[in-house]
Formats: sequence, structure tokens, C-alpha cells
Amino acid sequence: MKARKVKGVDPDGTLSLNARRIAAVRLRELSSFTPRALDPGEVEALHDMRIAAKRLRYVLELTRPALGPSAPGAARTAKKLQDLLGQIHDCDVMLPRVREHEAVAVAAHLAARRETLHGKFRREWKRLEARGWADEVLAGLSPPGPAGRTGGAAP
Repeated sequence: MKARKVKGVDPDGTLSLNARRIAAVRLRELSSFTPRALDPGEVEALHDMRIAAKRLRYVLELTRPALGPSAPGAARTAKKLQDLLGQIHDCDVMLPRVREHEAVAVAAHLAARRETLHGKFRREWKRLEARGWADEVLAGLSPPGPAGRTGGAAP
């Protein structure tokens, strides 16, 4: 999956402003995979959503000092999603291989595990959506202060 382009990044602008702009695009990118990723048969959407969660997590972790106090919590949530979606992806990769070797019991176990993990993912995503997580993250990221500086960040 190719990352969405981030428009308006200003090489002369502050890290805070540019990081906020990038995080906003990564958040929209992550959210764009619903409702497809809520369908357990949408293997590609689930995988792409995992990659989007990873990209969001990395921008939040790498630019944390410029984004303010909500960035670490948002990064932890993105990591939680990334890990959960990664476990689903592991099942998606392994199931065809196991079935190819006619390991029926192992295939049944993997299929059940995948179903359980996908249910957990659906519940977690719906919980995040219900609380307005993406808007909450954006609102909590430090907006530029006077003269383009962030609240607690050093110039």
C-alpha cells in the first residue's frame, strides 16, 4: 500500500506544524479502511490498515516532543491496533500454507484464532470511533503557538 501524499509540508515551517499535518493525513489514511476492514473477508483492507497504523504510530513517536502530551497515548493506541491487525495478518498468511499441508486441526485452530482476533479488532475500532478517537488525537496535538512555536516545545 502506497502512503497518501501529505500536501502543504513547509520545509521552512515548524516541526510542530508539519508533524501535525502529517499526523492528520495518517489518521485519515487509517480511518479510510473502514468499513471494509470491519468485514473479516477483507484481508487486503486489514493488511493495509495495519500498515497505516504503523505509519501513524511512527510519525507520532518520532515527532512526540513537537506534538505535545497527547502524542504518546495516541502512539500507544496506534501500536495496539497495529499489533492486533498484525496477528490477524499472521493468521491470513499461515492459513493457506497449513491447509496446503492438510493439517486440519491446525487450520481449524488458526481459523478460530483469526475469527476471535477480528472480533476483538472490530470491538476496539468501534470503541475508538464511538469516543471520536481521531478527532481527539488531532485536538490534543499541540497547535502552533505565537510566532509558529509550540506550547512546551523548544524552538
